[in-house]
Amino acid sequence: MKRPLIRCVVVLLAALLIALTVGRFWVGRYAVATRAMQPALRPGDRVAVDKRGTPIRRGAIVLYRSPRPQDGDALHFGRCVGLPGDTVTVTPDGYLIHGRLYPAPADLLDTYRVPRDLRLSLLSLLFSLDIPIRHLSDDTAHFCLCLTPTEAHRVRELLPRMLLPTPPPHEMPRLRFILPAARQNYAIDTYTLRLCGEALLREAQGRATLRAGRLYLDGHPTDSYRFLHDHYWILADNPDAAIDSRHLGPIPRTAIIGTVVGR
Repeated sequence: MKRPLIRCVVVLLAALLIALTVGRFWVGRYAVATRAMQPALRPGDRVAVDKRGTPIRRGAIVLYRSPRPQDGDALHFGRCVGLPGDTVTVTPDGYLIHGRLYPAPADLLDTYRVPRDLRLSLLSLLFSLDIPIRHLSDDTAHFCLCLTPTEAHRVRELLPRMLLPTPPPHEMPRLRFILPAARQNYAIDTYTLRLCGEALLREAQGRATLRAGRLYLDGHPTDSYRFLHDHYWILADNPDAAIDSRHLGPIPRTAIIGTVVGR
């Protein structure tokens, strides 16, 4: 009687160990908490996420961490619309990626009205975040300036009293940047620094600095950088209810937990 019982216990322990290993390293189950991916994923859904590090396909729904340290362990679901090496064209109507137009370009300047008593605090914050001061003007109770959506999101995290933007300007040139691919030289200019500079500084881990709109690597000015990791452009299906690459910029592969493979 003892041997069958011991065999049964061993089998159960082995099965438990396999389940724990699969759950931790291969496939995990996660709850959907926001409307970011409606209608594909709804709040309360539980989904299976493949965490084995398999290649990420265009159009796949992924689970990822915010790459910004100040966001802590916040997790987001989003759809991968841009792969490493893809050209992203920013137009007045949105992002043009692989022949498809997505709304809300990250570099569109919106005008924000801010209470006068926050003027010095905001200007000091912009300086510390290396955000340029654009089109500064005053009225009776407020002052106005222009920020991109990414810049506004960074400021709101530290200065939540900022008011809603006024309608954005309609004229904006078509601009292009390439999503960074691992181990490839990436040309650096003022525009790409605004969209990819934060990702570059995170990856360089203290080796890179930005001064007056230029990149310095190990103390020397440079016009190129070789990224260590692939980067992706990830957007929510329901953009009005989510934080995604419009606010966070390109997402490094190291921040992507895995691909949603089922429920």
